[in-house]
Amino acid sequence: MTQQTACSTSPQFSTSPDHPHGVAVSVVVPSFNEANTIRALILAVQMVLRDQPNYEIIVVDDNSPDGTWRLVEAMALDDARIRCHRRVDRKGLASAIVDGLSQADGQCLVVMDADLQHDPNVIPQLVASLDEHPVVVASRYVSGGSVAGWNRTRRWGSMAMSWLSRRILGLQVSDPLSGYFAMRRELFHEVAGQLRPRGYKALLEILYRAKCEAVGEVPLVFKLRQAGVSKLGWNTVCDLLVSLLELRSGRVISQRFIQYGLIGASGVLVQIGLYLLFRGQLGIELALALAILCAMVSNYLLNNWWTFGDRSMAGAALGWGFVRFAAVSTVGAVINHSLTIRSHDVMGIDVVLTSFIGIAVATVWNYQLNSGLTWRMWERSE
Repeated sequence: MTQQTACSTSPQFSTSPDHPHGVAVSVVVPSFNEANTIRALILAVQMVLRDQPNYEIIVVDDNSPDGTWRLVEAMALDDARIRCHRRVDRKGLASAIVDGLSQADGQCLVVMDADLQHDPNVIPQLVASLDEHPVVVASRYVSGGSVAGWNRTRRWGSMAMSWLSRRILGLQVSDPLSGYFAMRRELFHEVAGQLRPRGYKALLEILYRAKCEAVGEVPLVFKLRQAGVSKLGWNTVCDLLVSLLELRSGRVISQRFIQYGLIGASGVLVQIGLYLLFRGQLGIELALALAILCAMVSNYLLNNWWTFGDRSMAGAALGWGFVRFAAVSTVGAVINHSLTIRSHDVMGIDVVLTSFIGIAVATVWNYQLNSGLTWRMWERSE
């Protein structure tokens, strides 16, 4: 049974196949290294939609090393309703979802995971509920919903993050972090231009941008992963916290900049710690040089993994990226030093205080130049 989180009047939504796009239901499936499950998922979705001939299944694959995209392309040869979009220059679950939704032709847009933790039998409930609600969420936390096989720590952690998301963003839905949901085509296109998909939680931003007065919910029994390895970890939690701050601030401060700043702060700790550790054995100058180099390497690797994880570098590109990072950061250090001393001379304020001016300007410089040059963000739109 559909549960409504708020009341509002809305036009009845028809899932009739006689609509201008010729497709009633689009199922978008983001994937990465899901070769063990993708075929079974597609077959299950086809079985569920066997009485609805006007559907399509769009798999958005981030160039999986295990060849997930090859399996989907092979299935697409036998059924034109299956489409595979292989992304070779972008990464990330949320951006894959938005890319898939942007390509979808259906009136009803459904998003689900590829790992069989989302039961395809819920799709008809999601689609039917779109007659009454612009967005419908398959929720683990309504009556009839549950999570199978999670330990107490993970269950409480998930509930805590859902509660925090609702409180910070003012969302009236029990499971804003669900990866299984449906929405009307026109609603997605209303908010698509406002989305900046990062990390894992596309639904969270869609709900916040859409400002829906009524969100439908259907129960979901979240199953155990049948194959592969979960992509969730502490970096996911950090991404979520930073995303909440970015959305709540109206994007005055971007998520990437927050992440860049946090990693920069960690670099300060690395530099100070290593300097104190080695100054007795190496002397002040050599210990300081080693500490600065290690902090720079640490900042670079962490930014490549987290801040710019959706366009991270590897192999030879990682080495050349560090050369660019070091060059930009060296200029930033000169700017920092010059502004700190100049501000001290002009304003007569203690160097400790004027250091904050130098650090602030140098941080903005480093972020802008490293974003554009080191991680090549200027070569294509965000």
